[in-house]
Amino acid sequence: IGDYTLSSNKILAKVIVDHMSPFLRTVIINKGSSEGLEIGTNIYDKNYLVGRVIEVNYKSSRVLLLSDLNSNVPISITPGNVQAIVVGNGDGSGEIRYIKDNLIEEIQDQSIGYTSGTGSIFKSGIPVGIVKKNDNKFLIYFYSDFQQLKYVFVEIDKEKEINNQANLKDIDLSEKSTSN
Repeated sequence: IGDYTLSSNKILAKVIVDHMSPFLRTVIINKGSSEGLEIGTNIYDKNYLVGRVIEVNYKSSRVLLLSDLNSNVPISITPGNVQAIVVGNGDGSGEIRYIKDNLIEEIQDQSIGYTSGTGSIFKSGIPVGIVKKNDNKFLIYFYSDFQQLKYVFVEIDKEKEINNQANLKDIDLSEKSTSN
């Protein structure tokens, strides 16, 4: 029986184009499918989540930043482990929406948001930002300054087969012995 494990390698990528439109928040990096990037690959600034790859070419990729209006990230807010979704608002922050089980009173000012891993888009436990209450809504201020990105880390998952060290004998399960 072959088992598989995922190991990740982070490679450095340079931001080569930064589109600063009023609504679209994407960057183009100098790594692509030739280095193993795929749609959905996680992108980091140090250890903080920046976004994910939405378009891949051979030597470049487009990254949707967390602050983009089209970005939705499932997060877990600590303390309290409150599940929510952060939606980008087009600038350096995001709005917390869709709070699970209406646990809005559990959220504290200065709480920390981490990726929850829900939906398998992002790994769980990646720091995203700090939660602050603004009027009657909660905003998350991202750890990374997206306007200052020059280099980012790309996480490439490589699936490796684990060879079973034990000697396995072929067992024919169709033959059954019966005792009288």
